[in-house]
Amino acid sequence: MAAQRIPAIRAAVQIMKDEGVDIAFGCPGAALHPLYAAMEEVGGIGHLPVRREEAAAHMAYGWTRTNERAGVAAVPAGPGAARLVTGLYAAQQDAVPLVCITGRAETGPLRHTAFRPPDLIRLAGPVTKRAERIVDPERIPGAFREAFRIAREGRPGPVLIDVPADLAAAEIAYDAERGVGTGPRPSGAGSVRGTAPRPPAPADLGGLDGLRAPASEALAEIAGLFGPDPYVISGSAGGYARSGPPGWEVPAAIGVRKALDSRGEPDAEVVAVIDGQSLPYMAEELAAAVRHEVPFVLIMLTPLDHEADFTDHVKLAEAYGCAGRDVLDPAELRSAAEWARKEAVSTRRPVLIEVRAA
Repeated sequence: MAAQRIPAIRAAVQIMKDEGVDIAFGCPGAALHPLYAAMEEVGGIGHLPVRREEAAAHMAYGWTRTNERAGVAAVPAGPGAARLVTGLYAAQQDAVPLVCITGRAETGPLRHTAFRPPDLIRLAGPVTKRAERIVDPERIPGAFREAFRIAREGRPGPVLIDVPADLAAAEIAYDAERGVGTGPRPSGAGSVRGTAPRPPAPADLGGLDGLRAPASEALAEIAGLFGPDPYVISGSAGGYARSGPPGWEVPAAIGVRKALDSRGEPDAEVVAVIDGQSLPYMAEELAAAVRHEVPFVLIMLTPLDHEADFTDHVKLAEAYGCAGRDVLDPAELRSAAEWARKEAVSTRRPVLIEVRAA
């Protein structure tokens, strides 16, 4: 088949489809409009908008750990994009393959203005396997194809591609059968290899088992309150992933739920277990879950002697459109879990149980 002239980003979206991507998590922004337009034109890839940039990476993390394919996060390259580094670091530490796309409004060197965006290539270099800024639209298909390969090969990890909007929309000659454009391979100027030491992947982070097998007795007891083989997401409360920042469990659970839905497993149960201090960090992502009908159960463990932070977490969840319930007596946890399971299914929204115990 002869090469066709198409927008460069459309070739990238086709490559994403070929790699098994059926959803991208990210923040809307004008610099990403060519990507959204190409996704709509090609079809087959949904988009879940997030409230905070790092949540996009955490959602892609959960999706990837469930589907065992490299997930995609996309955010505009504005000042808030620096928060993406937190999610990249978590993926690097836990050996999770991600492809992160940052959309830039202009081509060329970063301008020295009051609203100059951060240099994400330098910021992301130490926490990615490759961070590349596109300087030639012909390079885009090759950059995306290599990004998925690099993310998966060896010790898996994240890759970042910074794409100016005008280059994304530029037409290139693309041969779909070969899966690459005709452009050059990257020069050293536009690509930074990560240099941070890469610790070995934790033994309990392999594939689906990492999401389904809680590591502590408390989590095992909680998992037993749900159906067979629930997907349990927990970090600071003692679960499988140890590199997530406070509150990462909420967006990760959204990614897991979307992956299960795309796999045709709507009845599989997702349970996020979080400690008493972490929910407010990313509680805004509950609004994204409500808007896009992403049900899961969120169990918050708060010690009775925990110093009050003047936040009523149940009311906070309700403000985002979720149901919530306090549990003061451990004997009530089983009935609360049964209620939460049914409520999540009937409302297609997250449900919070705050457990206050010694």
